[in-house]
Amino acid sequence: MDEDTTPPEKPAVPPPNIPKPNIPPVKPHQAPPVKVKIREAGSGAPEVVDPRAPFNTRILAALIDVLVAAGVQMAALWVLPGFASKLAWLLGFAYLVTRDSLPFLGGQSVGKKAMKLRAVTDDDQALTGNWEKALIRNGVLLIPFFAFVELVVLLTREEKVERGKRLGDEWAKTKVVLEAAPEEEGDEEAV
Repeated sequence: MDEDTTPPEKPAVPPPNIPKPNIPPVKPHQAPPVKVKIREAGSGAPEVVDPRAPFNTRILAALIDVLVAAGVQMAALWVLPGFASKLAWLLGFAYLVTRDSLPFLGGQSVGKKAMKLRAVTDDDQALTGNWEKALIRNGVLLIPFFAFVELVVLLTREEKVERGKRLGDEWAKTKVVLEAAPEEEGDEEAV
């Protein structure tokens, strides 16, 4: 006699009614408020000035800095003998990486001086002599094609709260702002 030892199948039972958990909605990331200057315009209405640097001004400053780095390289190639020409490339790259913290430039690169911009920490401290932050924010630009990534990031953030912050700025906790004009009468408010 052969007996089947497998137990008979039980009918499928649906799971009990479990209520959905009450999960609060995810809030979008909110950046800290941006301090803006409010000055009286000629018409008597207050004029709000956003201190963050506009995209086109930052691009022009970067192009000027690339030209300065190329000039440094060309001058070094002209002065140095043939075997030391590798040093010329190093000098150009060194300017690009440290340009915002050079003490003899007052913490502004040549391009930022020309466009009246300044790179500062998130708490508005100058980068003069702050080599670590300058290396983090500008060193990533030496990675091949990463400058194009940064360009896309700046373009996509132009209309957002993070406007003007590229990845190098986020990682170094810095920002680029319009150079402070001499103090005028006006109030600072958080927006």
